[in-house]
Amino acid sequence: MTTQEWLLVTAGVAAFVALAVVAVQTVVRDVGIEANRHRARFRAAEIAADTLTREWRSHRPADQFETDQLNRRYGARCDRIGITYADSEALPRWSPGILEAGGGWHAVHKFPVCYVRDVRGERERFGEFTPDY
Repeated sequence: MTTQEWLLVTAGVAAFVALAVVAVQTVVRDVGIEANRHRARFRAAEIAADTLTREWRSHRPADQFETDQLNRRYGARCDRIGITYADSEALPRWSPGILEAGGGWHAVHKFPVCYVRDVRGERERFGEFTPDY
């Protein structure tokens, strides 16, 4: 082969390698963006659940009827967090409040009442997701 043929072959190989590098970089960037987007959306679901819990705790029910109404209303709102943030695979859980004898919430509610589980994160870490029903 002559010098010109070697130059063409070398240029062709270099162009192919450059194309492969660009393709790999694009795939890696897309995976990174997807992972960060999932974390950001899941964090937004956690913030929404925490906001809902704080709002729920601000109420001071006087009787069992009011307690049941608040638990149903906020339980439904907690379930809607899972719908709103479905793309992040956030699984919402609601722990209903207990009425204190003198009115208000029982002191056992120091933990979040509405919280979310990271279904996608558990599946990635453990290989499967097992609901805690």
